[in-house]
Amino acid sequence: MILVMVRNIIFLVLGIMLGIRLTDFIGYLKLWRNNDLRASERAALLKYPVASEEHLATWLRREVRILCLVLTMPSSHATKAALVNRTWGARCNKLIFMSSQKDPSLNILQINKSESRKNLYAKVRTGMAYVHEHYLNEYDWFLKADDDTYIVMENLRLFLYPYDPESSVYFGCRFKAYFSQGYMSGGGGYVLSRDALRRLNLFALNSTSICKLNGEPEDVQIGHCLQDVGVVAGDTRDFQGHHRFLPVNPFTVFPTILTNSWLEGYFFHKPNVGLHAYTHNYNAHKVMFCSFKRSDCCAASAISFHYVKDFEFELFEFFLYYLRVFGLHRTPRALPSRLGFHQMNERLQYWSQQVTDNKN
Repeated sequence: MILVMVRNIIFLVLGIMLGIRLTDFIGYLKLWRNNDLRASERAALLKYPVASEEHLATWLRREVRILCLVLTMPSSHATKAALVNRTWGARCNKLIFMSSQKDPSLNILQINKSESRKNLYAKVRTGMAYVHEHYLNEYDWFLKADDDTYIVMENLRLFLYPYDPESSVYFGCRFKAYFSQGYMSGGGGYVLSRDALRRLNLFALNSTSICKLNGEPEDVQIGHCLQDVGVVAGDTRDFQGHHRFLPVNPFTVFPTILTNSWLEGYFFHKPNVGLHAYTHNYNAHKVMFCSFKRSDCCAASAISFHYVKDFEFELFEFFLYYLRVFGLHRTPRALPSRLGFHQMNERLQYWSQQVTDNKN
């Protein structure tokens, strides 16, 4: 009798384990099928060496899916929010504004908080919880920005493409803080991976001991919460140390970066401040324009700017998307390689061990 009971219990346990594994297997098959379809599309695209950057950018819009959360307020609906909506925000895969009032001309998540700086963190918490509940599996990356931020979405997708959205990482302009890895500037915009958003909501925002409402600025508190749940602050500089996310207006750093400003003490990675001569290959002749020098702080593949004035939105649109300079031939760029599991983990480990080089 006892043997029969033991046998039945063993069979029951085995049946439960088999059922769980079968469910996982079916899930993996679905994921594999989706990834296989995307991989086959990628292979079909990349086998043609003449694929233009415009073609690649269009494909990246489907491959690197970004949901954009933008802080705004009723007094800015018709100005800054409307400008975001018809410029860079239109290039998001989904755009949601966070405001205290609805507006028929904007896709707004209404958050019942008074419009003040002290409530920015509460608004962002609510926004993050909302997109986690409703859109976690529909998008790969989740961008938070302000309504006076300008994002070059094509450069953001190109930058994010090598990284796995199921890795615990977020990106932006990294600032120093009293906690080790620092935080990303809220005004310059920061982007969370799918797993970072998951961890933030499941482990941080649900815990008053990990993610406290302590009156600190929104970006500082979000950065602290993310560090406490194991989300790594990634490095967004290019290979020459030039910054891609800029928490200031471009005119603050061009033609020369301002010294003795509040910025100097904030950067986690000290920006390049030297000037260098601009060279250009024109009609096969290398020309040095010694009279033209520019700031060496920022990447040619810059992603974001902050404190953008209303008229500058259209100005950026004109120079970035309309103006073409005759004679400036740029070599088409290929997409970077996707990082494998071990490569991604090595990169995360490297970033997690970075220390600030800014002693100001």
